[in-house]
Amino acid sequence: MTNIWPRIHVQDDARAFFRLRIAFGLLGVLLPLLLAAAGLIADGRVQPTISDFFHTTQRDLLVGGLVAIGTFLAVHRGIKRYRGRWISPDLIAIVAGLAAIGVAFFPNESDTVTTFTQHALGLDVSPAFHYLSAVLLYLMMSFTCFFVYAPDAGERWEKRFYLVSGAIIWCTGWGVMILSNIKNGGDGWLAQFIQNNNIVYWDESLGVWAFSISWILKAVLERRRETRQGHMRLHRLGAFFGLRARPGRPGPRPGSGTLDTWMTRAFRSIRRLTAPRGTPPQTAQGQPLRTSVQTTMDRHRRVVDRPALRTGRRTAPKRRAG
Repeated sequence: MTNIWPRIHVQDDARAFFRLRIAFGLLGVLLPLLLAAAGLIADGRVQPTISDFFHTTQRDLLVGGLVAIGTFLAVHRGIKRYRGRWISPDLIAIVAGLAAIGVAFFPNESDTVTTFTQHALGLDVSPAFHYLSAVLLYLMMSFTCFFVYAPDAGERWEKRFYLVSGAIIWCTGWGVMILSNIKNGGDGWLAQFIQNNNIVYWDESLGVWAFSISWILKAVLERRRETRQGHMRLHRLGAFFGLRARPGRPGPRPGSGTLDTWMTRAFRSIRRLTAPRGTPPQTAQGQPLRTSVQTTMDRHRRVVDRPALRTGRRTAPKRRAG
């Protein structure tokens, strides 16, 4: 019987998902650098904040990167909620994804209407949604490190790394709000220093880098653990699906799994119910199914057709010695 889930497909899906996770982490690391490089090339300077790139020629790069990150986070699944975890990891990922998309679709302060959201909400309301989305994004990124990655860490150094990354994201989120208020609300030397040296921009980038590096580390370590423990788990999986654990190593043969046995029995029952009357039921290989009466008759024939009985000769019972 042909295997329904070949093992090569399962491995390909795992590798494809791993590549997506790595690509997402690299996108988060490279996006601030690409924006800064594009700003220096096109305008000769880096914008004071990441959100300010929306009003420049680098808008497509900013919106495209944020939408890609938000879409992957919103549809990302795989970490289930168990007892003792007070918030669902899938809920954190969904909120973070929607927040990243909100940062892209709701621009910050502007003098002209350039987007649909600005036209629908107005120039005064759209920035409020922008900042709300930014706060939720940083909050969910820190929650991911604190409440998802750190509790599932396999080693002490890994847990400490996630906790430090979550603390960096948490502090940079508060720093963005404080520094932005100082930059926008005053004309003193501190506000000028923050604006001239792009302190808010690099503070935002630091939080994004901390989350992206934590994401990449989590993906790499999970992949390494799966590879290290894969033989035992694949052997158990193969025992059910009838697949070989690893090529060239001992394991269950194709067609010998529990699922294959159940499917064979189910197909036999369906054939028996749907076969016309008078037609002997067929096996999985297309041969007539031997009934218990035929088996008994064959056994009787094998006994009768022995050479000693067929020739009529009978063996005398052995006499006891003495």
